Amino acid sequence: MGKKRNGILAAVLGLCLVAAVAYGINRSQLAGRMTQRVESSYTQRLLESQEHLQAISLKLGKSPLAADARLQVELLVGVSRQADGVVSGLSALPLSHAAMSDTIKFCNQLSDYALQQALLVASGQPLSEETLNQLFTLRDQCALLSGQLAVAQESMLQNSLRLAQEESVFYAPAQLSDRPLEAVADKDHGMDYPSMVYDGAFSDATHFGTPKALGEGEITPDVALTIARDFVGAERVSKAEGAGETAGLLAGYSVTLTLTDGTVLNAEVTRQGGKMLWLMPEHASFEQKLSVEDCAARAAAFLQSRGYGEMEQNHIRVYDGLCVINFVAVQDGVLLYPDLVKVQLRMDTGEVVGLEANNYLINHTRRDNLIPVYSKMQALQQVSPHLNATDARLCLIPHLGEERLCYEVPGEYTDNEYRVYIDALTGEEVEILMMMEDAEGQLSA
Repeated sequence: MGKKRNGILAAVLGLCLVAAVAYGINRSQLAGRMTQRVESSYTQRLLESQEHLQAISLKLGKSPLAADARLQVELLVGVSRQADGVVSGLSALPLSHAAMSDTIKFCNQLSDYALQQALLVASGQPLSEETLNQLFTLRDQCALLSGQLAVAQESMLQNSLRLAQEESVFYAPAQLSDRPLEAVADKDHGMDYPSMVYDGAFSDATHFGTPKALGEGEITPDVALTIARDFVGAERVSKAEGAGETAGLLAGYSVTLTLTDGTVLNAEVTRQGGKMLWLMPEHASFEQKLSVEDCAARAAAFLQSRGYGEMEQNHIRVYDGLCVINFVAVQDGVLLYPDLVKVQLRMDTGEVVGLEANNYLINHTRRDNLIPVYSKMQALQQVSPHLNATDARLCLIPHLGEERLCYEVPGEYTDNEYRVYIDALTGEEVEILMMMEDAEGQLSA
């Protein structure tokens, strides 16, 4: 009887031990998941802080060229708001208070200073030369800080360091070898500025509403295969297969094309009108044999042969042996920025392997009343005297959900290239873009 009771007791204890171990494993896994969520949250706040700093640098770089008080106020208020965003993001991280105090203090002061200058401009007082110089100094400091954060984060990734630790370090002394983020205020750290840029002027300006360039009638999946094959060039295609359907504003049919050389292209043809919506290679790594100029000429000829009408190249990017050219529609000499088409060519053969036409299909139509009230000379007189500008051209740009006829005024200031947009009907300064160069081509922001 005693042996039986001992056996039962041992079995119960064994079950309890198993349950305890299982419970411990479960709690450990739960704690691991919670730690990962916290770490992800910290990473998100850090990335947001970097994005705010990059946007601040761009706004501060544009501020001296804003001749219109409304635009100047908009830029400065944006700087103030995003500086507050940096403070909020960095304050949420478990970093040494002593190490981060100078950085947070700088961002607080930047927010106050930008808001103060915005109020002065709003009251009718132009920014002084001293203030303009100070804005450029602040721009450089923000660019430096953004670079320091990026490098510190990369160091953490390389050394498998985490912000989510069991013990709080907010009030602990900084340990720079273990916490590279806390070295961002170190004056000896001069870092490169990671640019935040657009893929060409107004390239993200898709409009909403009924697409204007689709045409009438609906096509079938079989017709979509034929359209895709002919668009690429039937002689280049060895096989065309359907890959499903898509819904939405530009609903269509997905197509996979296998070319005679083995290259695979994925594409989508709109159900309404049977227009090529997009085309892209499944893999891109081509030898760079042809020049950018040759690729641009081939792309222009391709669009012309596919019925796109008058187009003008605007931005060019090169990567992985692909030449990506932004083309803008032209009507009576006026650039229509909302009607954008991107073409990708492989630089070994010059063949088209990619296309993005959603902006064009949504927006393209013939516009009425592209007649300016202001002359080109009057537009040039509206821009800041700081901008070295000698020419202007009419264009249509997307702005706050509508299209505005503007003069595009290119010019230089402090060795940087800019484009200022003056409303051709009201004389209002609408937008300023900073043009930048990198290894892949020209960008605007």
